[in-house]
This record gives sequence, structure tokens and C-alpha cells, in this order.
Amino acid sequence: MRTPEDRRLAEGLDLLQLVAKRIARRLGRRIPIEDLVALGHPALLEVVRTYDPGRSSFEAYAKRKIRWAIFDGIRRETRWRSAAARASALAASARFAEGRGAEDDADAPAAQEDYATRLGSLLAGHAAAMALGLLSAQGDVAAVPDAADSPEERASAAELAQAVRHAVRELPERERALVERHYFDDERFDQIAQDLGISKSWASRLHSQAIARLGELLRAMR
Repeated sequence: MRTPEDRRLAEGLDLLQLVAKRIARRLGRRIPIEDLVALGHPALLEVVRTYDPGRSSFEAYAKRKIRWAIFDGIRRETRWRSAAARASALAASARFAEGRGAEDDADAPAAQEDYATRLGSLLAGHAAAMALGLLSAQGDVAAVPDAADSPEERASAAELAQAVRHAVRELPERERALVERHYFDDERFDQIAQDLGISKSWASRLHSQAIARLGELLRAMR
């Protein structure tokens, strides 16, 4: 007879494949799916061991832990330098979404004009998050150009990097500290939260607030 852990492991292996395939697709197939699965497998085993049914669904918990393990693994692998930049951008966008939470969209405005404004702000936030992720990967977007990038595209990337750094300096003090320490100094969220005297979950909310503000600042610079 299978134990609950056995059933969770079987379900988790399917989720691991799903998450790995999704990340591989969004990275432009630059990393083999089996390598991404290998990066996420230790996280899956930890999830099976530590899962608490009272806190969240197994699927949501497993997907989140596996996704972050794969992103972190890609960043540590020097052979995937170009993919690491893209992975950092995707990770920043995912963190922005997680910090916003489902309740942020629970009472979305019904009016079409208000909805369009809200959608524009959301897209600007994701764009800002991805730009920050790229910037953090190697210290400068222009430092990790794709081999197919044209000189114009590289110049545009360098211009974006300069605009992002300028916008970050315009953020309120605590938001700026969190963004700079995480993206520019490569510090972990839990350590930053501890230093700021807030919980990790509140740090995640503060991060999303900062990214949303950063998106609006970048829109104003156009």
C-alpha cells in the first residue's frame, strides 16, 4: 500500500516535468529539459518530506519550490551564462507576481478604461522586473548580449540598463534598499527582510510594490 509520501512523490514527478518543460520553453530551449529536471529533483524530495497540507495545496507548493530551485541552479552554472540572464529575468517576473498575490486582482475595475490602465501598470511591472533580472545577472544588460544581437540591440540594452539604475535611485528608501541589495548585491530575501525588521512575506510584498513603482517610473522616462 502506498504511503502519502509515495503518492506525493508520484504527483511531484509529473509537476517537475511540467515546470522544467515550461522553463525550457521560456528560455528558448537553451538548456535540455533533463538538465532542468535534475536541478529541480532535490527540491522535489524536500517538498515531499516537508509539505504541510494546512498551509497550501501540494501542487502550488511543489511548483513554487521546484521553480525557484531550477532558477537558482541555472544561476550557479557558469556553462549557461546567456541562459542565466534570461532565467534571472523570468525569476524576477515570477517574484513580482508572487508578491502581488491573488487578492490584488480580486476586485479589478469593471470599466474598460480602468481595466486598461491596470493592465498597463501590470505589464510595466513585469517588464521592469525582467529588466532588473537581466541587469543583476552580470551587473549590466549589455554584458550578456545574445550572439545574434545587432549593435543597435546592444546599444538599446545598455540604454535600458542606465534607465533602470536611474529609476531605482528614485525609489523610496526601503524599496530602494531591498531592490539594490537583492539585484545588485545578490543578497537573499530572508537576510534583507531580517535586516529591515520585516517578515519574508512582507519583504515579498514590498518587492512587488517597488517593482510596480519602478515600472511606472520607467514608463514616465519614455
